Amino acid sequence: MKRYLPVLFILALTLAGCSTSIDEEKDKTAKVVEDMVDHKVEPKENAGDMEFYLPFGAEVEKETSHNVIIKKGSDTFILFNNPQEDKDSDLLYKTSLEDESDVVKKGTFQGKDGLGYYIIKSIPDSEKYELIVGVGGTKVSTQSDEGDLSDHAKMMMKMATSVKSS
Repeated sequence: MKRYLPVLFILALTLAGCSTSIDEEKDKTAKVVEDMVDHKVEPKENAGDMEFYLPFGAEVEKETSHNVIIKKGSDTFILFNNPQEDKDSDLLYKTSLEDESDVVKKGTFQGKDGLGYYIIKSIPDSEKYELIVGVGGTKVSTQSDEGDLSDHAKMMMKMATSVKSS
């Protein structure tokens, strides 16, 4: 048994090192949003009353004038644009924080092209998190596994920063 202890110890360390903690993922997500605030991607999709960037492999599932439901694999994203709010508005950020009881991390970043923000909320009785990112009057939300938060945030910020009202 003693000769197996080093192997078990190394295996435990390896497994522990492979998993990303929620704290690390929250920090990566915050950094991604901050870096993407001034990132511009050309809009290539028209839906509702807006033009926006649609990631490769994603498709518009449903649209209204200011809301677009986007499906990518098993993930669903909701893109919302309030054309009455400018890129520096904090209205959507503040309304998304009306109930802060489940907020795990939040933040804002002022870029030259607007106010970027993110909110990560725990979802009761679930291992998933609600992720909201946006710029001014545009936000994108989804439910995400812990390990996907920063990747989803990057893709969502590409959509949010690209929105142009038609």
